[in-house]
Amino acid sequence: MKVFTKNLIYFIISMTILTVIFRYTLSSMLDAKLFWEVWIMATAYGLGAFFLGWYFGKKDGNDLPLYDIGFRFHFATYLICNVIGELWLLSDFHSKYENIFTVHLTALIWGAFLAIHFIFFLISRKKAINGIKKTEIFE
Repeated sequence: MKVFTKNLIYFIISMTILTVIFRYTLSSMLDAKLFWEVWIMATAYGLGAFFLGWYFGKKDGNDLPLYDIGFRFHFATYLICNVIGELWLLSDFHSKYENIFTVHLTALIWGAFLAIHFIFFLISRKKAINGIKKTEIFE
């Protein structure tokens, strides 16, 4: 199965840009004590990330007959968000209202859901040969 596709790479680039913008905006809003607006911005970020994944994932599914139930995109999102979050705090770009514990707790909880997604991914691979649906091969 091809792991890095053109659409996945475009998604990674787009998601990285979106996440850096989110982190900068989050820290700025927290420093300005705009706590209510942070929720609105975080919701917009989540929706933006979802639609990026949906767009590039759907495009990936149309371009290639891969059958991975979105795991590659979920894993890429997990890495991007958590690595940028860690680097943001370690580089001291964060607000005084942010702490490393929140980043680690988010990574831990999200990692548990990613592990569940991975289990479903492994189960779905039984229905595929080299990442291609058996029905696509044997029609």
